[in-house]
Amino acid sequence: MSEEAVPTVAEVVESWNVPAEAIVAARIRNNILVAIERGYDDPQLVADLAVGPLVMALGQLEVDLADARRRIAELERVVEAKG
Repeated sequence: MSEEAVPTVAEVVESWNVPAEAIVAARIRNNILVAIERGYDDPQLVADLAVGPLVMALGQLEVDLADARRRIAELERVVEAKG
């Protein structure tokens, strides 16, 4: 039976594929890596550190999406009125 190396918590976080354009997600990931470097490497704590900022980012995304939908609807009404 072969033993596979168990990745460290930092290696797991580093493996998260965050697109370069995703500034908020990258900031969350980097802040978690800093916390791990400072000794806060318990997996449950890392999960806790990620959830709060993710909920805040999701909330902002929801607000932005609702605003975009509202603006699209307004633009569609203007186009229909001119058409």
